[in-house]
Amino acid sequence: MSTPMTAKRRAAVRRRRTLLGLVLVIAVAAAALLVWRPWAADEAPPPATAPSASASAAPAESAAPTPTPTTPFTPIGGSPSAAPGEPCAPEAVRITPTTDHSTYAAGEPVLLSFTIENTGESACSLNAGTAVQEYEIRTGDEVVYRYTDCAADVQDNMVQLEPATPQSTVPIEWDRTPSSIETCTAERSQVTAGGAAYNLNVRVGDYASAESRQFILE
Repeated sequence: MSTPMTAKRRAAVRRRRTLLGLVLVIAVAAAALLVWRPWAADEAPPPATAPSASASAAPAESAAPTPTPTTPFTPIGGSPSAAPGEPCAPEAVRITPTTDHSTYAAGEPVLLSFTIENTGESACSLNAGTAVQEYEIRTGDEVVYRYTDCAADVQDNMVQLEPATPQSTVPIEWDRTPSSIETCTAERSQVTAGGAAYNLNVRVGDYASAESRQFILE
């Protein structure tokens, strides 16, 4: 026959079971902490490795070269930095008026320019700046536009022209309105169009174009 378990023995068994349960809970918590590692978020990242000397030198080897200065631009061309030569004789200068189109649609502005050429045998000099440029537009015998009527910020430009080397000017825009020194800042209506013919003549100081340039305004 088995001996009945006394009260003291039963209490001892319960204490052992409680202790074993606590040990098991602590073991599970420790394992969870090892997996989670909450302290890892506070760890500083490892320092970056300094680039090697060869790596830092690579961009310098592939850098774009420094651009070289360009020749100063002159609207009339020529050689403004050259020592002035003999003045150009009128018969040795050819001026040719030009426009960007020969026929213009309704409302389309007209771009006026000209080429200048030394037809002599040696270099010569002249003032070809905007201060002495004259664009004149006629229809029949009527002058409808003169550049000098309302020209602003004009300047001289002494240039040396080499023989047989045509130079072209930067175009100026004509808005198809008649010019007048009294109406430079006023609103003006456009000239007659609808197939009307106009002729451009150019003068540069004492040098004038021998022929005109004709164009049509639709």
